[in-house]
Amino acid sequence: MLKKSKDFVGLTLTDDYLKVAHIKGTKSVPKVANIGLHDIKGLPQQGLISAVKKALKGVNVKKANLLLVVPPSGVSTKNIEIPSTNSEEIRSIVNLQAGRHTPFSREEIQVGYVNMGVSQGNFTKVLLVIADKKVVKEKLAIFEKAGVKITDVCFASEGVAKLYGGDAGVSGVIDIDASSTEFVIVKNGITISSRNIPIGRSQLESEGASAQEKLVAELTKTIESYQSEDIDAAPQAYYIAGDDQQAQALQQALSQAAGWTVNVSSYADRVKLSGGNLKKIATTYAAASFLDVIATASNASFNEVSLMPEEVIYQASMANQGREVLKAAMLSFILLVLIAGTYGAKIYFKGSFLSQIKKDYSESKAEVMMLEEKSARTRILRDFFETRMATLDTLSELYDSIPEEVYLTNIKLEETGDVSIQGISDVASIVFNLGTSLKESDLFKNVEIKSTSARKDRGKDVSAFEITLKLKSALTASAQDEEE
Repeated sequence: MLKKSKDFVGLTLTDDYLKVAHIKGTKSVPKVANIGLHDIKGLPQQGLISAVKKALKGVNVKKANLLLVVPPSGVSTKNIEIPSTNSEEIRSIVNLQAGRHTPFSREEIQVGYVNMGVSQGNFTKVLLVIADKKVVKEKLAIFEKAGVKITDVCFASEGVAKLYGGDAGVSGVIDIDASSTEFVIVKNGITISSRNIPIGRSQLESEGASAQEKLVAELTKTIESYQSEDIDAAPQAYYIAGDDQQAQALQQALSQAAGWTVNVSSYADRVKLSGGNLKKIATTYAAASFLDVIATASNASFNEVSLMPEEVIYQASMANQGREVLKAAMLSFILLVLIAGTYGAKIYFKGSFLSQIKKDYSESKAEVMMLEEKSARTRILRDFFETRMATLDTLSELYDSIPEEVYLTNIKLEETGDVSIQGISDVASIVFNLGTSLKESDLFKNVEIKSTSARKDRGKDVSAFEITLKLKSALTASAQDEEE
């Protein structure tokens, strides 16, 4: 939760550098108070902690909102559709399905998502954002050792979308940083696609035309992939978030090679910068881009994605509760001292203290009961979605396996995982081929052609059949129950 402060600080921490942008005020045009880029490559932990303290010198870290911006290379994104329009259901489904879109286990990743709106029927388009939880926690630990409490962990592309997405329609934003390029596709201020390309200013300067050709090729491939996935309409215009020589050269190359409408639109023109900070961007920090930290800090109040690990949120909550308990204990001690003064004060304070305990206990009991009820609802919802997905997977697998010469007359799916299908086939041999095909499926086991019989259907000689099978997932669950 953001603090009630007009100070926002965007921080990006990598193995090579620490990037900082301090934003003041909440007006429509953000005011950049200061920016900084610190080389931390090869520093020991103590040196890194000192670098953090130095970077935040002059910032009231206790009152300001300190935002850790995960660099584009630190996240992976995936466009998916969720069969619901309810925000709570969408969040639950994302949490359940996130592990399917990454090789890591669900416990190893931190997940957020951008709601792109309803696509068709009751489906919602979502941009899934996945970060390595271990890496995020390691960075948070460094800031904590430096005496800095991070308010939130943010997805950089969200801020970029807000800063460049004021125009209606779809547009692309190209941000060239020191060693990589971030390509964000934006619609009405919402990020609908994001990709990090490992070609930056250092490669463009050292390799010249070769690196530029590679970057142009990767950008055009990204748009081709975006259109093949039918995510949304093609961008009507593209913006390069800089106005240096590299940006102008890329503008010309993209216009000629891809035929895009490309505009050079520096992020420095979209915020309020002092002359000193403008000079830093143009000279001292010319190789880097501060778009990610400036855009994130400028639009922190509108961010939808939070990559703050649940464990850290829980620990912070417990720490706050501990402080409240300590305050309550100190107050109790003072009350006890006063009670010892006189007999009358003793009776008065005892009654007050007892009433306070009863009140606290009743409120805590109500909160516990509310949490238990929410937990039960969550379990019911999770079981419902797991069961629904098994049914949908079964129907999808049968649809893919049934040939055109066969149509089904009855499908029965038991809670035990037993499946029975009945149908009609123009040719008897196709029934046996169907049985073989179902045996080869990763979803079914114990496939058996229970019966076949000849009959007349619609004036033709056909074969009626019944096949029984069992879901492998049901067998696995049954085995686990036996072990328990």
